Amino acid sequence: MIFVTVGTDNHDFSRLVEAADRLAADVEIIVQTGSTKYIPKNAEWFSFAERKRIESLYKNAEAVVTHAGAGSIINCIKYGKVPVVVPRLKELNEHADNHQLAMAKSLEKKRVVVAVYDISALWEKIKLARRMKLKKKKAAGTGIIKKYLAALGGGKA
Repeated sequence: MIFVTVGTDNHDFSRLVEAADRLAADVEIIVQTGSTKYIPKNAEWFSFAERKRIESLYKNAEAVVTHAGAGSIINCIKYGKVPVVVPRLKELNEHADNHQLAMAKSLEKKRVVVAVYDISALWEKIKLARRMKLKKKKAAGTGIIKKYLAALGGGKA
């Protein structure tokens, strides 16, 4: 099972949810859609859930696809998953700014995440992340994110 999460931001992220839904025709995918307007046709989905359910999905997933929010990335690392991150983009009205793009690029250089900049490459990036193991200990991976956020003055998830 692949878990896809868009986090709790109130911007629509149909680009990711639609791409995951297309893949769900052939692969088991559970999507947390948040405030996204697109309703999946193939994937199991829910808007929001209790923390216990979310943590269970992170723990039991073969792979996790997420927006480039710090909390979601930290959860992936916590459960030993290489995060597949699709940054929300300001120019597509998916967020107020492009801090997620900056975070994805920074963490990708440090080999903490597999970043997806072209949504048509999502399945290839998921396959890559499934083959990878976290190169850094969990604490080191989350430490990198915390340092990144501190450098931004607290940053946004």
